[in-house]
Amino acid sequence: MFIDNYIQSKEGKNVLKLARESTTYNAAYKYWRDELFERVMRLFVWENTGDVKPKEIEQRLHLTGHCGITMLNGELTVMFGDFYGVTKYVDEFPFYMVRCPIYSGKRTIGKDVVIINNNSIRNATYDLIHHYAVLLGHTEVTLINELVNARDSGGIPVASTEKQKQSILDYEGKIYNGQYGVVSDIGMLGVNYAGTDRRTGQSITDIMQTRDRLLKSFYSDIGVRSAFEKRNNTVEAEVEADTSLLLLNLSDMIESRQKAANEVNKMFGTDWRVHIAKEIDYGTENEAQKEGAENANS
Repeated sequence: MFIDNYIQSKEGKNVLKLARESTTYNAAYKYWRDELFERVMRLFVWENTGDVKPKEIEQRLHLTGHCGITMLNGELTVMFGDFYGVTKYVDEFPFYMVRCPIYSGKRTIGKDVVIINNNSIRNATYDLIHHYAVLLGHTEVTLINELVNARDSGGIPVASTEKQKQSILDYEGKIYNGQYGVVSDIGMLGVNYAGTDRRTGQSITDIMQTRDRLLKSFYSDIGVRSAFEKRNNTVEAEVEADTSLLLLNLSDMIESRQKAANEVNKMFGTDWRVHIAKEIDYGTENEAQKEGAENANS
C-alpha cells in the first residue's frame, strides 16, 4: 500500500500498471547496473575527509578511474578531470584539468592537486559493471520468459488477420499477468501454431544457477568472497588460494587510495584515512585466524 501511494503521489503512476515494460531487457540491465554500482561503492571506507564526501570520491573513481583533490573557494573539493601535458612516459602527465558543475580550471599535479587513482593503471570499475549488467540482464529476461512460457506451451501463434492478432495479444496478456485467458474471437479458430512446444528445454533451475554464478564471478572480480558456493567439500588449500586471488584484486585499489590519502595529508595538512570495509578485509581476517591457531597450539 505504501509503495502504491508513494508512486502515485510522486510520479502519477500506479505500480499495478507496470507490466511488460518492467521486465524487458532494458529494465533488467538498468536494475543490475545500478545494483552492482551500489555494491562497489561499499568496498572502501574513508575517514576524516571533512567537507569532501567519501561517496563523491568513490563515484568518480569507479566511473572514470581517477579524480582530483584540490582547493576551491577555500574548501577541499573532489573533481572530475583530464590529464594533459607531456612527460617521458605516455601515461604520466604534469597537469590536470579539473571540472565540476560550477568550475573548471588548470592544476599542476603535486603542487595544487592530488590525483587519486582507482588502481595502479587507472582503470574504471564501470566497464566491469556494464559487462556483468549485460549478462545478468539477459539472464533475468530469460528466466522471466521461461517462467511465463511454462504456463502455456502450446506453440507460437501465427496470426493471419488483424482480429486474430488482437485476440492473441489479449490472451497472451492475461497469461502473462497470471489470469485465466479466454479466446473471444471466433477468428482464432484459424490461427496456426508454429511448433508444438514453445519451451527450448532450458531448466529454470539452470538459469537461476547461471545468475548466481555470474554474481559470484562479479564479486570475485572486485575482490569479494561470494556466499553462493558451498564449501563443505573444499579443502583448506583451496580456500586460501581463493582468498589470495581476492586480496590481489583489493590490494591494488586500496594501495592507490592510501597513497593518495597520504599525499592529500602532506599537501593540505589533513588527516585523511582509508581502509577496506571490515566485512571484506580478508588480510586482517587471515591474520586473526593465524594468531588464533598459534595461541591454540601454544
